[in-house]
Amino acid sequence: MVHLAEATDMQIAARLAGVLMSALGAIFLLFFIVMRGVVGEEREKGDLEAAARVKRNVLISLGLGVLLLCGGAALYFSS
Repeated sequence: MVHLAEATDMQIAARLAGVLMSALGAIFLLFFIVMRGVVGEEREKGDLEAAARVKRNVLISLGLGVLLLCGGAALYFSS
């Protein structure tokens, strides 16, 4: 408890930003998990162009999710 009382406003803001970044990263990773199956469904329909677009978006969401989650955790634990 003493450590929490000595935290400055900037440390509290950095930790809050870290929590928010991690939450946003988790949302992107959930989006990745949900949308991963859509690529197979589009391929089954025979729409390869749509499958390629969805796959690209799914990979972008995976990258953003991992970066935000790791960056938020680093920001939270470094302050």
